[in-house]
Amino acid sequence: MKNFLFIILLGTALLAAGGVVSENRENIVYRQPDGLEITIRKNPQRVIVAYASLAPVWDLAGGKAVGVSSARDKTAIPESMKHLPVVGVSTTPSVEKIVALKPDLVILTSRVNRHLRAAGLLRRMGITAVCVEYGSYDDFSSLLDFFCRINGRTIADVPAAKQVVRGVESVCAKTKGLKKPRYALIFASGGGFLLESSSFSVGRMAAMLGAENIRKTEQPGRTQFSYEQLLLDDPDVIFITTMGDAEGLKEKFRRDFMDRPAWKTLSAAKNGRVHFLPVDLFLYMPGPRYPEAFRELAKLLYPGKEF
Repeated sequence: MKNFLFIILLGTALLAAGGVVSENRENIVYRQPDGLEITIRKNPQRVIVAYASLAPVWDLAGGKAVGVSSARDKTAIPESMKHLPVVGVSTTPSVEKIVALKPDLVILTSRVNRHLRAAGLLRRMGITAVCVEYGSYDDFSSLLDFFCRINGRTIADVPAAKQVVRGVESVCAKTKGLKKPRYALIFASGGGFLLESSSFSVGRMAAMLGAENIRKTEQPGRTQFSYEQLLLDDPDVIFITTMGDAEGLKEKFRRDFMDRPAWKTLSAAKNGRVHFLPVDLFLYMPGPRYPEAFRELAKLLYPGKEF
């Protein structure tokens, strides 16, 4: 009975994980995070990338597109896609605009319900639509492999893609054997300050670089930030990521916490190791800039070391 239950749980976990299921010369079968399997014809000619963060990954894989979503950060859209027709904002794809471009593949995110609904509508119209997960470097590397395969290649066949992957591997390799720094990762937004686990992008990067999060539990990904607990844990380095008015949030954090006398007793404060991370590399998905993001984080985790 226990073995049977284990098999069921393992199967459920595999379904939730998503990824490439099978592949032949003509098609590739991809399992979405929700378990739905989508058959995609290789070398599509009219691709729409309906989620801005995915555009640089598709471009890096050598993919071409005929439409793309708009982006709050204009630099997120690759040069090859800047003048393409826009098919809605990242959170709300326009099915009407997508259909008008007669795509043979539409790439969406699994993180937004409107994307999942749009994908269902498109499939009922006979248009191949796939929803993918992209929230960490692990997702990035898996998607880069998947996108290269859709285009009939591998990462090794695409010099730019290979360079990005090797760049990240090189930075991570240089941290092997170094003393593990302990860090705290604080997420700042208009809703307040939360302590992040290693399940988010920056935490996952820090783990790959050999650092140790003071938060031991993974879920929920963000929990209420406790100033008193931070003083007790006394991390070597403190990272703050901001979403919204970055300067306003920095000022509020300084006023609420950093100006208190007890803050100066923290090791990170005494050693100048409290860092507000740039949003372009550590809030938004850096995509092809992942090697740069890993280098910057490694320098903050291991000051004085060359990366």
